Amino acid sequence: MHLTYLDANMRADLSATEKISPQVLREAHEAVVQLHEEKEQGWLDVLDDAEYLQSINSAVKQFSKYKNCLVIGIGGSDLGTRALLEALQRATCDVRRATTLWFSGDTTDPEAIAAVLDEIPWKQTCINIISKSGGTLETMSVFFEAKRRLEKAVGAKQAAARIICTTDSEKGTLREMAQGKGYATLTVPENIGGRFSVLTAVGLFPLALAGVNTKDLLKGAIEMRDDWLEAPGASHPADRFAAWQAAHEMRKHRNIHVLFTYASYLRGISNWWRQLWAESLGKAQLLNGRPNVYGPTPVASIGPTDQHSQMQLYHEGPDNKIFTFITVDNLRAKLKVPTSAKNYELTAYMSGLSFAELLNAEATGSIQALAEADRPVGQIKLNKIDAQALGSLICFFEIATAVAGQLYGINAFDQPGVEASKKKTKEILAKI
Repeated sequence: MHLTYLDANMRADLSATEKISPQVLREAHEAVVQLHEEKEQGWLDVLDDAEYLQSINSAVKQFSKYKNCLVIGIGGSDLGTRALLEALQRATCDVRRATTLWFSGDTTDPEAIAAVLDEIPWKQTCINIISKSGGTLETMSVFFEAKRRLEKAVGAKQAAARIICTTDSEKGTLREMAQGKGYATLTVPENIGGRFSVLTAVGLFPLALAGVNTKDLLKGAIEMRDDWLEAPGASHPADRFAAWQAAHEMRKHRNIHVLFTYASYLRGISNWWRQLWAESLGKAQLLNGRPNVYGPTPVASIGPTDQHSQMQLYHEGPDNKIFTFITVDNLRAKLKVPTSAKNYELTAYMSGLSFAELLNAEATGSIQALAEADRPVGQIKLNKIDAQALGSLICFFEIATAVAGQLYGINAFDQPGVEASKKKTKEILAKI
């Protein structure tokens, strides 16, 4: 395993009767397995779908001749790719130099859009637009402007050969546009929602184009999946993770889940997880149609930065939070504090220590301080930041989210609240 989940301090003040029982957790586990066996959900099965993965590899070969690729998407079509690229390209430095990825389509802020589109060398660029429906406001509006600039730079015919659409296999505006204009396409499987799609063509195509070892990424995810499928009862860490979150919210009304990441290059992973947790578990109704009174609020914190800006609240504020720390045992950089620090009384203790030692000591100190204050706190330890470890982490969180949905009794795979805001926005724009 590439990660370890430590949950001794998650027990906090939960009594034996307030914990999720092994039987209930086992039933939740089996319900998620059934969703995949019946093909209602496919994000575990797609990981080793040879035909599907070959279609992605073929597209990568076709588009790898371009020096730049503008990736246009938002939410589940964007956050995971950005997160994995940042972590693997910067933290490991083992990503081969290939196509440079540019990102846009996650906002309608004109300043942010112009800051990207004005800098792109369009004559050496292709576009990967990602939208299952082809109706996403932010994504499609930016796409039309990006397409205009690409066509101006290389001509309409050549521009069409440089556009690849990752979208629904049969329907939707983007699928129709691709068919009409002759754009290349990749498929988002019908039974995989956006926030569970980073290990499909949504993330794998641009990441492979950028030089990420997607085979190792998938290998880590497959190992996590298989380990979970073979886990007897409710012994797997992903199941336990889900159970602790549900127990603390339903029994102790701790409805805020803080993910504290002690590795700067995993900041994007926190943002990806925040959408996964919020959009999946913040639902108005239970599966039986009754009103739902629960809904965990995810908060992404970065250590040690937020240790200084938020820890006062976390330690002594309202006891309505659950904490999970992500730490990394082996960081690449080997920087140390110069021994000149020993010349001063208040800094002598840090002299000669590596910055990795400082970082992990701060994480451990924060964990212990919260535990001593009887705040529920768990820890996910990664051996190092590499493709296999992050593939495992992605799969871990996806499984835990699905299991938590079963424990809460809600549908973790729809997003009616998001659709409601989209509808209101379109109504407003139609009046302008």
